[in-house]
Amino acid sequence: MKTIYLATLSLLTILLSACTPEPQERTGESIYYQSCFSCHERGHGGAPIRGDMEQWLPRLDKGDEAMMTSMVEGYKGMPPKGACFDCSEADLQMALDFMLLPKE
Repeated sequence: MKTIYLATLSLLTILLSACTPEPQERTGESIYYQSCFSCHERGHGGAPIRGDMEQWLPRLDKGDEAMMTSMVEGYKGMPPKGACFDCSEADLQMALDFMLLPKE
């Protein structure tokens, strides 16, 4: 009985490890759709809309350091890191760069 249990457990371990997806490389777009989309796509809570430079310019004019501080610490209704708690500053910068691109 113990042998069957161990064999079953081993088989399940092998099968489950095969089902684990490979971690995908993060991009600005993937971070945006994971964490930023819900507010920045339509401007909820006063969030600047993705691709609308008129809305982004007053924020960008404050400088890179102020912008990063707002992204890391949160700003008004935006939670710290836009709720992407495992995002690095480089990840946040990629998401911002994507949000500044004009919409197609």
